[in-house]
Amino acid sequence: MDFEFLFGNAVLNLPGSCLPFLASASAEQLRVLIALSSDAGKTAQGLCSAADVSEDRLAEALLFWEKAGVIAVRSRPAPIKEPYADAVTPAYTGEDMARIADSSDVRELVDVCAAILGKTFTPAESEAVFYLYDGLRLDFEYIVRLCKYCHDVGKPSLRYMKKTAISLYDGGTVTVGALEAFIEREERKSDMEYKIRLLYGIGERVLTPTEKQCIARWVIDWNLPYEVIELGYYQMMASIPAPKMTYENKILSTWYNEGCRTKEDVENYLPKGKQEYEKKKQQEAAKDIGFDLDEFFAAATLRGDGSSESGT
Repeated sequence: MDFEFLFGNAVLNLPGSCLPFLASASAEQLRVLIALSSDAGKTAQGLCSAADVSEDRLAEALLFWEKAGVIAVRSRPAPIKEPYADAVTPAYTGEDMARIADSSDVRELVDVCAAILGKTFTPAESEAVFYLYDGLRLDFEYIVRLCKYCHDVGKPSLRYMKKTAISLYDGGTVTVGALEAFIEREERKSDMEYKIRLLYGIGERVLTPTEKQCIARWVIDWNLPYEVIELGYYQMMASIPAPKMTYENKILSTWYNEGCRTKEDVENYLPKGKQEYEKKKQQEAAKDIGFDLDEFFAAATLRGDGSSESGT
């Protein structure tokens, strides 16, 4: 092929790192990329005008190229809203949807999701599925699994599903395996939360942010079984009149740092912990009366086993 660029009075420069993403980028994302390399890239209005996109779609395109490592957004041009802040469904035109559907199995995906949720999708709900598939580039299997998860947790809405997908995407959970791990953690946390609610007598009231943090730390970060949390609860109630998760958190933190991971670990640790505490109190008392407590213990041990000279 023989050709030459006719630069005229203007030149656009693009990084070579964008080349691997040209095939996967949408037409809007490509237009935004080109606009970014021009004088239009100074303001949101200029970019939207040059690329012929809305502010919401501009924000999505910026995030796409940012995650691709092609651009580094140091400050987002006003008045662009933070991407995905309100989870507004992108405005796919009929032409966009037809183009995407002709070259993919997204129509089947829409039908499968509708069957899982037991409803007929509105055009806006179908657009949300198109966005997850085309905008976020999530796999068919990923979206179906996420849809079933949303149904199983009692939130069978496309708005909740889209919001969850965006949150997972922003956190790097973009493969089916990573999604399964996320669902497993959430299901375990939900089951443990129910048990902890019963233990604390919380009922159906909304948990405070601090309570949520405590439960997440015990269940997810420390991976403690319920039996250990229950032991911590009763240990706490032996010291204070009313249950308080932050108080139990200190107890569980001590056990965890001492290597306790099971009920048996805690039961073995508690006598040892009590003995260490009593010995420490005696050592402090011994300092006040001026003698070495370790020598005292050693002498007492000799007397106890009958090896002292006086007993021979």
